[in-house]
Amino acid sequence: MPEKTWTFEAGDLVPDWLMRQTNCVLRFGRDAIVVESNSEFQIYPATAMNEEDTMVLAEIIDQEVDAEVEHTLPIKAHTSPRMRSLN
Repeated sequence: MPEKTWTFEAGDLVPDWLMRQTNCVLRFGRDAIVVESNSEFQIYPATAMNEEDTMVLAEIIDQEVDAEVEHTLPIKAHTSPRMRSLN
């Protein structure tokens, strides 16, 4: 299966095909690149991250109800930008 790649800007909603959410809204906290390869997602920041940076932010809708987030495939998060091949 060929690799699929998507780019997102900080503030963009996290799509349901990546993470399903209940009682919360998920947004990217920074510009990000998502790669689907070998039945998993890999999330890379577009630029180097600091220790206090967050890739995905969750806003709880109702504080009285539990929030849940479910990955649709395994996710590997990276803290360094994706290296590009020269081929």
